[in-house]
Amino acid sequence: MWTSAGITSSLDLALAMVANDHGDDLALRVAQILVMYVRRQGGQSQFSAPLAAQSGERDDIANLRRWIGENLDADLSVSMLADHLSVSPRHLARVFRADVGTTPGDYVERARLEGARRLLERTRMTSAAIASACGFGSAETLYRVFRARLGTTPGEYRKRFRSAG
Repeated sequence: MWTSAGITSSLDLALAMVANDHGDDLALRVAQILVMYVRRQGGQSQFSAPLAAQSGERDDIANLRRWIGENLDADLSVSMLADHLSVSPRHLARVFRADVGTTPGDYVERARLEGARRLLERTRMTSAAIASACGFGSAETLYRVFRARLGTTPGEYRKRFRSAG
């Protein structure tokens, strides 16, 4: 008999059952589809894809968000993003928050984190190379952001989510 209490623990239980019946690889794939952390450790923060923020209605902001995702290693300061849209930094901050629901700086950090997560899952790149490719500047900054946002380290994340391929 398997039991759980609450929605999140029920999802953890369901993943444990998948792992028990079909193996850890399938449970990992299911967790990735659900955007969950497989068998979270106590106190581990739950996370979701940062680009799943409010979809927004402004085409200029949607295009900027796409551009950010394609240029993670670029200077993505608010002033540079404002220049990219030919608006003032203050105006960008105001319309971005209204459309996306977060600040441009927070969105950039989340987009960089998402890029780093994908590289950790799909490549054998070092933390320093991933930090550079995603605009974090150093492996230490990447580590700090992972700890703050996901409650884990890049190395621990890679161990749990590394694709079998």
